Amino acid sequence: MERDLLIRRLEAAEIGRLEPLWRSLLDHIRVMGTVVPVRRHEESWPKRRALYQLWLAEGDSFLLGAFRDNELVGYAMVHVADADPVWVTGERYTELMSLSVAPHERGHGVGTALLDDVEARLLAQGIDELVIGVDTPNTTARRFYEARGFKVGYHLMHGRLGAPGRPAAGRDVAERDVAEGDAAERDAAAPSPSERSDRQAGSPETAAHGDD
Repeated sequence: MERDLLIRRLEAAEIGRLEPLWRSLLDHIRVMGTVVPVRRHEESWPKRRALYQLWLAEGDSFLLGAFRDNELVGYAMVHVADADPVWVTGERYTELMSLSVAPHERGHGVGTALLDDVEARLLAQGIDELVIGVDTPNTTARRFYEARGFKVGYHLMHGRLGAPGRPAAGRDVAERDVAEGDAAERDAAAPSPSERSDRQAGSPETAAHGDD
């Protein structure tokens, strides 16, 4: 019989316990392959830990841990934000910033239990909107969230400017700027309308019409 799973809220002082799970999440993403390279764990974890601390200090955001026999086997970080300035949301909406499950626990319902608890807590707070980011190659995670009713609503595009094989838009702009600069210099050197009229009055065509 499978051991019972306990889901409870984690305090800011417990963030350090998440490091091994964050490392396994990065490893999982790295193996799948991503459009954007993944940072080394030693660089990534301090940055992520600081963000967790910042979000928890805001008050409404929360961190959940999943335990079996006092072993932390998964966690979920939820960030609560005010109404989005572009999309129509409630006065508060949320984003699932992280969901990580220990490798030996994947496929045993830990992710489902964490997300069930997340949704229950949000509804209890009167919040019914949750945004989740998924890496493009992670089709398993996408199917998991789609099965729960989530839909793809936004694509985040990434590109390396000046990369080999990429359209040379930057050079085109530079060349256009030079051309526009040349045109501006020509305009500055060109005669004013009154000057053009004076010069045209002395031309054969204009003189002939003037004589008429």
